[in-house]
Amino acid sequence: MGSNLSVAQMLAELEAKIRHHRQQQEHHAQREVFHREQKTSHAAELETSLERFEAFQAAAAAAGELVERHRAATAPPSPGEEPVDGSKGPVSRLVAHVARRWRPEDTFGATVVALEVNRRYGASLRKPLDGRGASVTLRRLERAGEIHLVQKGTAHREALYSRTRPAVPPRR
Repeated sequence: MGSNLSVAQMLAELEAKIRHHRQQQEHHAQREVFHREQKTSHAAELETSLERFEAFQAAAAAAGELVERHRAATAPPSPGEEPVDGSKGPVSRLVAHVARRWRPEDTFGATVVALEVNRRYGASLRKPLDGRGASVTLRRLERAGEIHLVQKGTAHREALYSRTRPAVPPRR
């Protein structure tokens, strides 16, 4: 355990070590103050963020309820409520039934109605309905006032209908 260092060298090394540890102690004390301030700042920001998040979440839930209520009020009846069977009665009754199930603000044409009739009642139809067959019934429904013409059809574009009357009537 002998040491080859002189007493003066040992004292110098111990002084350097003491100086180093004092500097480290001061440094960490400063960092401790800095980190305490940062912790306080982040805690305050966290609380503000949580309050705003909860308020926004509550507002979004309330808005979602309004949207769902509106959708429920304007949605067509569920598929389980379909009183019409494709094997009973004329196809025009099926077209009328499908046309009445669109939401009031939606627009639809004969092709879309024919696709929907085929999707719902295709298994019970003798042959698939095409857009021309659906168009005849839609024109009759329009004349009867059950649906309204939104856009007049041409040779290259089908007529569009809606359950609500358009603000500006189409030219005939």
